[in-house]
Amino acid sequence: MAATDDPPITPPPAEATARPWFRSKWFNLALGLVVTFASLGYALYVMAEGQPLGVVLQQIGDAFSQADYITLLPIWGLLFLFYWVKAWRWRMLLAPLGIYPTSRLFPPTLIGFAFNNVLPAHLGEFVRVFVFSRQSGQSKTAVLTTLVVERVFDVIAILVLLGVGLAFLPDVAASSGLDETAGGGFAAIQEKALLAAGVAAVAVLGAAAYLIWPGRFVAVFEGVLARVPLLPESWRAELCRLVETGASGLASLKSGPLLIGVVVTSFLQWGFNGLMIHLSLWSFGIHVSPLVSCVVLGAVAIGVTVPSSPGYFGVIQFCSVMVLKLFVPDQKPAVMAASIYFHMAQWIPVTLLGMLYFVRSGLHVADIEHEAEAEGEDGDAGP
Repeated sequence: MAATDDPPITPPPAEATARPWFRSKWFNLALGLVVTFASLGYALYVMAEGQPLGVVLQQIGDAFSQADYITLLPIWGLLFLFYWVKAWRWRMLLAPLGIYPTSRLFPPTLIGFAFNNVLPAHLGEFVRVFVFSRQSGQSKTAVLTTLVVERVFDVIAILVLLGVGLAFLPDVAASSGLDETAGGGFAAIQEKALLAAGVAAVAVLGAAAYLIWPGRFVAVFEGVLARVPLLPESWRAELCRLVETGASGLASLKSGPLLIGVVVTSFLQWGFNGLMIHLSLWSFGIHVSPLVSCVVLGAVAIGVTVPSSPGYFGVIQFCSVMVLKLFVPDQKPAVMAASIYFHMAQWIPVTLLGMLYFVRSGLHVADIEHEAEAEGEDGDAGP
């Protein structure tokens, strides 16, 4: 039979191009639930110290009954400032695309974080990009670039605050009489603090290199990933894509005043978040140095990057207990209660207000699902 008579080549079935199982929403949700229950279970185990679970839950309930809820209003005020400043910073990052008032960016910001509270795998970021792109007519890729850059500045601010707290952690521990603390004593605390501070310093230097030399950083990053064994090719491609996208966005920050504004607002918003943590601890009679609150902030911010259930339940409690057990070992139930208070004081208003903004936007969940499916078919998973 002649070559021209060969049957036409048919495209592979849909299953061959389907999204890998480890990127499916069900896998992400299942993984998140495992992380959540494991984190919450271990935090309760640390608290229990051999006591029955019922006793531990009763102690947490007693802590809630004795708390001072006068801090709820200032916490909500700081929460509003946190998201308003975040929208303000986003306005500066969007400057190369156009001038948008902060009041216009505030609703998409709240919508994104509200969906983060109810969707797994940080999919709220995709929703935020989708909503603003629909409302502004901007390219989703261009908007995504600003969010990747936003994450870079968030990492820098969080790690600097964490580093400041860790730098003085030994002095704080000593002044709190923790040299006899069980679990390794003051020497172990100091060693862990120095190790964590070193890691934070390396990370900040890496982020600074990314800001100053984005092109070279991307080349080195891709070269390092190429040598990482057992890393799935799809993961490697996705990571490289995100880093390259962020690098293109960093090129727009050549304006000195713009860069300074982004840096200042990054530290300002995370300072507000740290103050919310400090007020939450104070509400439950936990009086620690603000430096300790900075360490809790860093631990929580890093912890919520791990895949977990929507809303980061369990992870926030785990990080809070693991840090504060070193400083208030006799107040673990109060620490757990304070972490729940801090968590829910944010989760409830952000979710409600964000969903209200979403309803008012005129968009529908079906629109987001259709867009997400289209993006998946095009190989663009979003942020």
